[in-house]
Formats: sequence, C-alpha cells, structure tokens
Amino acid sequence: MNTPRTAPVRSARRIAGFTALPLVAALALAGCSTAQSGSSDSSSSAASSSNAPGGTPTAAAASNDALRAAVETARKAVGSGVVMSVEQEQNGSAYEVLVVTDDGSEHEVHTNADGTSVSGSPRAETSDADDRAENDRFVAAADLDVSAAAGKLEDLHAGTITELGLDDHLGKVVWEGDVRDPSGTKHSVRIDAGSGDVVTDRVDTDD
Repeated sequence: MNTPRTAPVRSARRIAGFTALPLVAALALAGCSTAQSGSSDSSSSAASSSNAPGGTPTAAAASNDALRAAVETARKAVGSGVVMSVEQEQNGSAYEVLVVTDDGSEHEVHTNADGTSVSGSPRAETSDADDRAENDRFVAAADLDVSAAAGKLEDLHAGTITELGLDDHLGKVVWEGDVRDPSGTKHSVRIDAGSGDVVTDRVDTDD
C-alpha cells in the first residue's frame, strides 16, 4: 500500500512552501523599497533643479514682474490713461513708461529698477494734432493691454522683456517687443494689438 508515503510527501511540500514565503516577502519588500527610493530621489532632484536659486528663468521672471510693476506705478502716477510703451533704461536700473491720457496727450514716467516707485514727476510731452490722432488710433485698436502683450512674448520666448510698445506695421497696430533670452540672444517680436496673433518673430542680430 502506498498510503503511508503520500502524507510525508505532502508534508514536505507544505514545509518547503512555508519556508519559501518569508524569502519571497523579503524580496518583494526590498523591490518596493528600491522603487520608492528611486522615485523619491528623482522627485527630489527635479524639485531641486526647478527651484534652484539664482537661475536665469527665475531672474527673467522677476525682471518681467518689475516691468509690469513699472506699468502700474506709472499709470497711478499719471492718474489714468493707457500705457503705450515701457522700456528698460540705464542697463536695467530703471524703466521709462509712456502713458496716454483720454485727451490724447502723452506723459513720460520714470521708475526705479523694480518698478515700485517714480523717479521725479511725470512729464507731459508736447503732442500736436497728428500725434493725438495717432495715439487715439493706437488705443482704439489695442484690445490687448501692455500686460497681456507681455504675456504673449513670454509664451514665445523665455527671457527678459527689455522693450514693449504700440506701433504701426504695414498699416496694422502692433505691440513691438524685444526679449533677451538666457543665452543673450535678442528676439524681436510683433503681436497684433487686436487679435494677439504673432505678426513677426525674428532674431535681432543688430547688436
């Protein structure tokens, strides 16, 4: 009879199975720990890279925030009106902002580097009838304000906006702007002031 041999074989198999379970569990835990560690290290590295202090994109974003601050500071200094242009001057240590009031007259305002305070007093520019008519045309055509136009430039090129203003291009009112990217390359861009479409986008090699 074979019955006496069957029970020991089954018992041996059960013992072998129970012995193997801790080993399998240990290997599984080790695998999970390694995967989690790799994921954590990767996430930590990415966070460190994106938040690195002093990086060029961060500096550029701060500079463009200063440009927007200069726009608001200049508008408040004049009391009302539409910003026609904003430009870095003195190697980025100041901004010059041109504001046009409802009567079509121009007011030049200078701010500090971070755009938070006015240097001196707003200066009214002499505007003749042609100047006023052109200013009225520009203001009427500009559905995009200067801040929205700056956003369009930022979408196209990472970098510092050094100049942005309304102008005429082939009979169309456009925002003309210059963006200096982290490599130092200057991009000259024209944005349709009404639709926000890109009209031209080229690398400026003049300087």
